[in-house]
Amino acid sequence: EYLKHGIYVLSIKRNNETQVLSDETILKQGDVITVYGTRSDLDRLVKEAGKALPESLKTDWIFHGAGLVVGLLIGLFVIRIGDVPLTLGAGGGALLSGLLFGWLRSRNQVHGNMPLAASQLLKDLGLAGFVAAVGLQSGLQAIQTIKESGLSLFMIGVVVTIVPLILSMLFARYVLRYDNVAVMAGALSGSRSANPAFGGVLDKAGNSIPTVPFAITYALANVFLTLLGPLIVGLA
Repeated sequence: EYLKHGIYVLSIKRNNETQVLSDETILKQGDVITVYGTRSDLDRLVKEAGKALPESLKTDWIFHGAGLVVGLLIGLFVIRIGDVPLTLGAGGGALLSGLLFGWLRSRNQVHGNMPLAASQLLKDLGLAGFVAAVGLQSGLQAIQTIKESGLSLFMIGVVVTIVPLILSMLFARYVLRYDNVAVMAGALSGSRSANPAFGGVLDKAGNSIPTVPFAITYALANVFLTLLGPLIVGLA
């Protein structure tokens, strides 16, 4: 694709997705354009089109560290309604901070660099560590509960976990008319605060589309759990 004397557009990526090169292609802020040409022509293009993204294997720890701090501060914020404390917790704070800093990164990709291999390694280690921690913390307790109460309590837990998800999926598909599987799966995993499920959804989707519905339902689930938990226990 010919852009200007000595400059050739090789590819255009938007949110890590390659766009079709044609005369009708419209560039948007945050698009990453790979071009080929002489140094003088490239310098002229950068002055007119935006900023050059240098190739680097280093991680911008200042940017990511700031995101972690903001997420923790959001998680520490507590609103009290009577005697009931409402908070997003560290998980909800990290999600909101991730959305904010991800948006900032999309607007100015000079900051927040992290090599894809390093990012994938952190995702895999984080997911594996989470599953291992939950298993070590709850596995023995689950076995003891089954020994004391039999399989009836376990099966009730299975039903209580699965049935709301099925009803939510049917409601979203046939009442709300959602046909985007990535959005639906992200919302369902967030409603159960299921980080391993969300990791699997991201792998299958191949993009970050499920992040927004997951963050919204995750935050709502944490708030309603904190609000309704004492009420249900009181009624019982």
